This record gives sequence, structure tokens and C-alpha cells, in this order.
Amino acid sequence: MGWSMAIDNAIPKPLRVIFRGVGQVFFCCNAITGLIFLIALYIGGVTAGLAATVGVISSTVAAYLLGFSDDDIEAGLYGFNGTLVGPCLLLFLENTPQIWFYVVLASILSTVVLAALMRILQPYNVPASTSPFVLTCWMFMVAVYSFDGFSRGAVLPAPGIPMDVATTSVATIEAWFTNFSQATVEAWYTGITKGVGEVMFADSVIVGILFLVGIAITSMRGALMALLGAIVGVVVPILLGADKALVEMGLYAFNPVLTMMAVGWVFLKPSNGTALLALLAGVLTIICQAGLANFLAPIGLPTLTFPFVLVMWMFLFAAGKSKYWKS
Repeated sequence: MGWSMAIDNAIPKPLRVIFRGVGQVFFCCNAITGLIFLIALYIGGVTAGLAATVGVISSTVAAYLLGFSDDDIEAGLYGFNGTLVGPCLLLFLENTPQIWFYVVLASILSTVVLAALMRILQPYNVPASTSPFVLTCWMFMVAVYSFDGFSRGAVLPAPGIPMDVATTSVATIEAWFTNFSQATVEAWYTGITKGVGEVMFADSVIVGILFLVGIAITSMRGALMALLGAIVGVVVPILLGADKALVEMGLYAFNPVLTMMAVGWVFLKPSNGTALLALLAGVLTIICQAGLANFLAPIGLPTLTFPFVLVMWMFLFAAGKSKYWKS
């Protein structure tokens, strides 16, 4: 929207770059959108908001000091991976004073990894997206086993063999589609909105709503893709009989949110055709997430946003071979 970009340009450059970095988590190069995202994170939890702030500042400053492209820095492209690194490490590792040093180091590494991947992927016109965040956090999570000063958090999954979902915890079709009680409506509402919020590890309905508002300020199509991705992330796991608790928490939805935005709005020419393609990509992201979750279970690592990255990469690489897809 024009008014938001006018305000964006009026914001002092250092703040504008930081806020744009936060906004780029959802592909939004808009400082107003990024500010709304950051406020939403603080509403969801001061620690998460502070971690995101430390992460985005550390990764952006590192990009300046390392002499990376000024245009990319000013667009916030070196900020969004750091934005995700902070809340991620605070969620999955024990919150101790030294964890903040860990966040700074990880955020700096995410900047270096991003620059390296941008160079590798540039000939193929495929973005690195959140892959630096994923690779960096996986490395830092596994590294804690070697350092006495850090510990795994309660949320980080324990290494183990993948197990079948227990029948009592399955999200049944009958319960979600035929029983329209208040509890069912609340479950749908919660799963969809939290699915958007979980992109930045926010287990909060209000945060998810604010994220959608922030995206809509930049693009209504982007917000629609995000909302549809969250809906897909609830409907498809229910149809497949996924764990009910995970569905209600939005943990199957945040990857389809990003996938549908990337395919249906950002990297392919927006059209009805790419919207349908985004829908297919969103559905496949859920299968990919389930597969990766079981693949990573023996080493006790979460999938993070890697299902989104993997499916997005496959669709964008495939776009170059299709006479119908336009980037």
C-alpha cells in the first residue's frame, strides 16, 4: 500500500533496515510491516521479542561489517534469518545468560551462510530464503552436547525412533468436519491463526492475527496466500489423521504458509494458475514436513522451516523446465 511505503521511506535508515529485516520473514520489504511483526512478537512474549531484536540487529550489522551488498542489506535480506535464529534458540535451548552470546554468534553465522548460498544459487535464480536459519540453528542445537555451558530445552525433541501416532491423539475427520460445536470452531480458529504465528515460533492467536494484518499492509494477495496456507495446514493433516495437538497448535501450518506465499505471490508471476500451483505446493509441504520430522527424530532435531525451503526449491527449479510457469 502506498501510504505504508511513504512512511517506510520516512523512517531513519538504520531503523528502516532493521524493520525491513523483520518484515522479510514473510517476504515483506516494508518497515511498517516489520514493525508490526516485532510488536506482535513482544506481545506474544518479551523474551521472544528481545531475541528477535538481538538476532536481526546482529545479522544486519554483520552484513555491513563484512561488506555485503548495500542494496540487499537495505532491503532487509540480511536481517530475516537472524530474526528467526533468536526466538528459535531461546525456544529450543535452556534460557541462560550465555544463550544471548550464542544467539549473536548464530545470527552472524546465518549472515555468512546466506551470502554463501546466494552466490551458489544465483545462477539458478533461486533464493536461499530461510535455509541459512535452518542450517545455523541445527548446527548450534547439536553443538550444545559438547559445551557444559549450554543445555537442551524442554521443547527440543529427544532423540528417538519415530513412532506411529496413537489412535487417541489423531485428529479425526468426524470431530473436525461434522461436529460444529463451539469447541470445534475454536479449534479451527486457533489452529489457523497459530499456524501463521508459528512461523516466528509464537504460540499465540493474537500474534498470528497481527502477522496477517502486517502482511496485508504490504500485499492483500500475500495475506490471502498466508491465510490459505494456514487453512491447508489444518485441513490436510486432519484428512491424513495427524496428531490432533500438533494441528491445533498450528505446527503443521507454518510451513505451508510460507510455501504458498513464495509460490503463489513472490517468486512466480501471480495468477490463478500459480495460486493453484501454490495450493499443490502447500499440500506437498505437509507430507514433506511429516517425512522430515521422522527422518530427523533419531538425532532429536526439529524440522523448522526446512520443509518449506525444500518444496519451494523444487517448485522453483522445476519452473525453469515448464512452458506454463512464469517467474
